[in-house]
Amino acid sequence: MSSEMMGIEDSFLPVLIVTNDIINSCNRMFSTLVGISESELINRSLHEYLHLDGDADSAVSNISLLLKAASVSETGCFVEATLMDVNFHRCKVALHCQRRSENQFDNAFKLCFNVIENKSIDSITGLPNGWAISARATHLFKLPNTQMRLMMLSVDNFSTINFRYGFDSGDNYLSVLGKKLQATVNGDGLVVRLANARYGILIENKRHLSSADFNAYITMFCQYLCDLSLGSLVLTNGIRVNKSFSIGISREHTKYESYFAMENATETAMRESRRHSHSYYCFAKLEIKPELMANKLIIDELPSAIEKSLIKIHYQPQYDLTTKQLVGFEALSRWIHKDLGYIPPDVFIRIVEDIGLHFEFDLWVFTQVCKQVVEWQKSGVSTPKIAINISFKTLEMIDFIYRLESIITLTGCPKDLLEIEVTETASISNMDTLIDNISAVRSLGILVAIDDFGSGYSSLSLVRKLRKSLNTLKIDRSLVADICESTLDKEFARKIIELGKVLNVKVLAEGVETLAQRDLLQTLGCDYAQGYYFDKALSMVDAENLILNKASN
Repeated sequence: MSSEMMGIEDSFLPVLIVTNDIINSCNRMFSTLVGISESELINRSLHEYLHLDGDADSAVSNISLLLKAASVSETGCFVEATLMDVNFHRCKVALHCQRRSENQFDNAFKLCFNVIENKSIDSITGLPNGWAISARATHLFKLPNTQMRLMMLSVDNFSTINFRYGFDSGDNYLSVLGKKLQATVNGDGLVVRLANARYGILIENKRHLSSADFNAYITMFCQYLCDLSLGSLVLTNGIRVNKSFSIGISREHTKYESYFAMENATETAMRESRRHSHSYYCFAKLEIKPELMANKLIIDELPSAIEKSLIKIHYQPQYDLTTKQLVGFEALSRWIHKDLGYIPPDVFIRIVEDIGLHFEFDLWVFTQVCKQVVEWQKSGVSTPKIAINISFKTLEMIDFIYRLESIITLTGCPKDLLEIEVTETASISNMDTLIDNISAVRSLGILVAIDDFGSGYSSLSLVRKLRKSLNTLKIDRSLVADICESTLDKEFARKIIELGKVLNVKVLAEGVETLAQRDLLQTLGCDYAQGYYFDKALSMVDAENLILNKASN
C-alpha cells in the first residue's frame, strides 16, 4: 500500500500501531471510538480492548500471533473482532492487519478498524442502549470498593408528541432529552436509552463520596430532573415540549445479587412513581414481590418466545348440545416457561397488550392456526371450524384486514373454517375502524363471535352495532359456573340465549364442567358448549385423534 494511501486511511479510519500486543500509538479516530485519550492508551495491552470473534476465551494474543504470521504482509489481511470501549460497550469491527516497517517501532503492526456493527448504540438518539448499561453495571458489580446507583426515567404520555407533531418530532424530542441528560450527568455516569421514552442512568461514585454524601447527591440529582421537567425542551423545528417524568432509583448496588435484580427493583420503583400526576421519583424497596420478578421475566422473553414458537397452540373442542357432534375448536395459547413453568394465558396476554405486542401476537396465532388447518387437510383430516381470539386493540388497527388476507393467501387456508372471536380486553378507542374491520372479516367469509359475553366491557350497544356481522355469542364462564345454584345467573343465561334468537345467531356456553350445567343449558335453548365436561384444551396430536375418532363413529 502506498504511503499516499496510508495517509488517507489514517485520516478517516481508527488506527493503532502495536508491537508484541502493546499499543505504541493511535490516531485521534481510534481515541474517539473507544473514549480514551491517546496518552492513556500508550503502553497498554491491546487485549484489554480487542477480542477475536468465534472464541470467547481467546484473548487478543491470538491477534498478535496472526500479525506475526507470514500471511500478513504489506498488503495486509482481514479478520473480524470485537472492540471494547472505556464503558465496556462492544462493537463488531472488520480489522485490517498490516505490517509496518519503521525505525521508530521495530516489528510493529498497523491495525485499521472499520466498524461494521455496534450493538450498544441506540439508532434514534445516538446514546448507548440497554445492552451497554448492562455490560457496564455487570463489570462494576465485580469490582471492590465501588458504589453505583441505577435510575430509570420515563417520559409521561410521550405518545402525545407523536400524535400532535409527528414521529419525526417525537424522535427529535428523545434525542434532545438524551443530550440534556448526558449534560446533567456530566461524566459521573452513563446515560442510555432503554426503550420507547425510557432512559437508564447509571451513576457511579467517581468522586469517592461517603455513603451519606453519595445518597444526598442522588436525591439532589433526582430533584433536579423533576425541576428540569417544569421547563420546556426546544426541538430543532422550534417546537417547545413540556413533559413530566416518572423516575425510579435503585438502592445501593450491594443490596442486589446482580444487575438484573437491580434493574427489576428500579423499574418497579419507576412504575410506582407513575401513580403521581406530576414529575416524581421513588426509591426502590428492598423486597420485590415474586410476581413482579415473574412479570419482568415474561416481558423480557415474550418476543423471543413468539419468534421461536415456544408458545404452543392447543385446541378446545366445541360441541352441539342437541346432536352431541363436534362442531369446532377454540385455539388457545399455552406457554410452558423453562423457569416459571406454566404461565396462565390471561397473564401473558395482558402483558402482550401492555407492551404493545398484541397486533403481532394475534396475527402470529392466526398464522399458526391457518398452517395447521392446511396441514390437516393435506393429511385427509376433516377439520371443523377453528375460532381464534383477536383483541379489540388488534381489530382497531387500520391494516388488520390487509394482514389477515395476506396470511390467508400465503397459507392457502379455507376461510370458511375460520372464526374470529372478538375479545374485549380494553376500552375501544376507534369504534368506526373496529366496525369496518369486523364487517370486512365477514365479507371475507370468516365467521365472527363475541367472546366472554356478559362480563367485562361487553355491552348491548356494541352487539347492536355489530349485529349484521355476528354469527355467535359466547356466554362467559363466570355466568355458567353457578348457573345451577344461582337463579340470577340462570336468568342472565336465559336472556343471553333469547338475545341470540332475536339476533339470529348461535349461542355457545363456555366453562361447562358438569352434566347438570350441560343439561340446564340445553333446556334453556343454548346451541353449543365447551368446557372440561367435554374436553380440556388438546394438543395438536390429541385434537387430530379426536377428529378422526369422531369421524369413525
